[in-house]
Amino acid sequence: MHVKPTRLITGIPRSGTTLCCKLLNQRADVVALHEPINPSDMPEGFGRSEAVHSIVEQITHFDRAIEKGLPFTHGDKGGLAIDNPVGQSFKDGVRQVVAKRGQIQLPPREKNRYSLVVKQNALFTALMSELALRYPMVCIVRNPVDVLLSWFSVDLPVNRGHIPAGERFDAKLKAALSENDCLTRQLIIYQWFMQSFLKSGLPKVRYEDVIASNGVALDNALGIQPFEREVLSLQERDFDTNVLQTMASAAASLTKLDCGKLYSQVDIKQSLKNKGL
Repeated sequence: MHVKPTRLITGIPRSGTTLCCKLLNQRADVVALHEPINPSDMPEGFGRSEAVHSIVEQITHFDRAIEKGLPFTHGDKGGLAIDNPVGQSFKDGVRQVVAKRGQIQLPPREKNRYSLVVKQNALFTALMSELALRYPMVCIVRNPVDVLLSWFSVDLPVNRGHIPAGERFDAKLKAALSENDCLTRQLIIYQWFMQSFLKSGLPKVRYEDVIASNGVALDNALGIQPFEREVLSLQERDFDTNVLQTMASAAASLTKLDCGKLYSQVDIKQSLKNKGL
């Protein structure tokens, strides 16, 4: 039987990459892992080549563990069903992370009967040029208005204008994020992800298209047979006044972002208008 290749998913934080894993895990022929690799576990002196070697070794380990039904590390110890690593509880005005890293164990899977998909955002983006030579890779994007509204509201490093795994393996990004203004850093981070994807030539999938197609746009980008799922819908969230005021102050800068053909100025302005901004 033909061996199904391992595939990678990367994307802008809060663009629906975890939901993409959940959609893929609804299939019997896919196992999609949510951030099973912890960049903090990599030794301080690791360069790009050492990091890529470590990633390849870990992915091989995950695959073997899944085949044999052995425990392995996952970004959420609750299993594969997670669709959002951030919950609904607030502390100091921001939503708290509910995903807890730990070990999971799955029933054994017959070799070559499933495709392994591994999702990491900043780490895979920072090392994209090397990883894309080894694995098929797909990039998930989302309208910058929705992304930044989420960043303003969640207890993640992007809320503070930092992206640790990206800064660790991209010196230019790290230097750019020495800027003191948090909003400016967040705009730099969004543009870094988007420019990385645009330059890569890799398949890019809009979150909005994933939802509108009930996941078929994701299946197609990964090169797997489309799978029929339940109807999906965009979630509308309410944001407090401070968050909306911050977004309003960023409106002019958002329309200057280079999103290629993925999001035009018209798309961004319409999204701002839909939020009452």
